Amino acid sequence: MDGYAFEATMTRVVPIGLVPEGLRLDAHYQGTITEGPLSGDAVEGVDYFLLRRDGVGIVDVRQVFSGEGGRTVTTRVHGYLTSPVPMPPLEEIADPSFAWPDVELPMHGAVDLRTAAPELQALNATVFGFTGTVNVARGELRARARSLAQVPVG
Repeated sequence: MDGYAFEATMTRVVPIGLVPEGLRLDAHYQGTITEGPLSGDAVEGVDYFLLRRDGVGIVDVRQVFSGEGGRTVTTRVHGYLTSPVPMPPLEEIADPSFAWPDVELPMHGAVDLRTAAPELQALNATVFGFTGTVNVARGELRARARSLAQVPVG
């Protein structure tokens, strides 16, 4: 499998609050894989997100892809979110009355995948690079990942 893409909707955002490193939020989401050999598989994940004081977001996701016949793939995602517009102070964002702007926030990073599915064993030996966007105001998440292996995987 050389790559995949998915679309998801945030189902719950749990504000953890201001911590020494910045503002912590747990963003839960569900969606569907829309491209690649796993198209149609369900996606569930949680981003243990940290927004630093410099406005850079740290993406720290655990997710599971669930497919036909009970096939599952688990992933660990690490990356960065950067805003195309200046972010307000974290204290303002932490306020329960804060309304996120309707803007696509770009993100990028790396994905490790793990599975016991015999036909997907090559996933256990590579890393994928991802790009995507999140619109917190709309609760929409889109991501695309490609294998960084020198030769095609699977």
